[in-house]
Amino acid sequence: MIEKREGELLYLQFKELNDLGFVRHIFTSRIGWTKENHKEILSRLFNIDMERIVNVNQVHKTDILIIDSLNKLSTKASKREYDGIITHLPDMLLITYHADCVPIYFVDRKKKIVGIAHGGWKGTLGNIVGKMIDNMVGFYNSHIEDILVAIGPSIGPCCYEVGEDVSNLFINRYKDYKDIIVNRNGKIYLDLWKTNFLQLREKGIPKENIILSNMCTSCNINKLYSYRKEKGTDQRMIAGISLV
Repeated sequence: MIEKREGELLYLQFKELNDLGFVRHIFTSRIGWTKENHKEILSRLFNIDMERIVNVNQVHKTDILIIDSLNKLSTKASKREYDGIITHLPDMLLITYHADCVPIYFVDRKKKIVGIAHGGWKGTLGNIVGKMIDNMVGFYNSHIEDILVAIGPSIGPCCYEVGEDVSNLFINRYKDYKDIIVNRNGKIYLDLWKTNFLQLREKGIPKENIILSNMCTSCNINKLYSYRKEKGTDQRMIAGISLV
């Protein structure tokens, strides 16, 4: 990922998404951003009215909200329980909140559709990326080879220690996935990045269409928030994507 600065703000972007030319996106940091100021800053950076910044009540499940008309904005989407959002409408910023969970950006390069998903261990176990792909194909008739997916900063397999109960859930559900559970020094670690990657590959997304940031929130606490590392911070980074 590339770092961008504007005044006191630091944020991150994928070069590959910037190169598309019709997508704007962001992953915020702990530098210059707070819970109180983020929507005002995003509105200014994206030149989008705050009413067109769409967030949802994230509940670590796999339900997807499709914003296919402006009428959907009047239903108070932020009060509804979803962990993924998709739209074809321009000048609308879709955002999710993160402090170790995986931010996943989706773009249909031909039909110009974008999406964003929040994938914690529960959402990843439930295959939220696969359900995002299913919605893009089923609702918008996207073609698999046209979908680009970027997996943003989250807690990595270097730091994400889990118990046997969680590791067994993944081992039992994803028997054919190699090395998503790492045993190291008597501890068990879960690789959310690889799990999401393999789920996307299983849906047919070409390997070259999947971009990995490989940036661990816990290892980069000087720039990013980490719920695990900070033992329960209430601050969050924002992942956002918009069509121009």
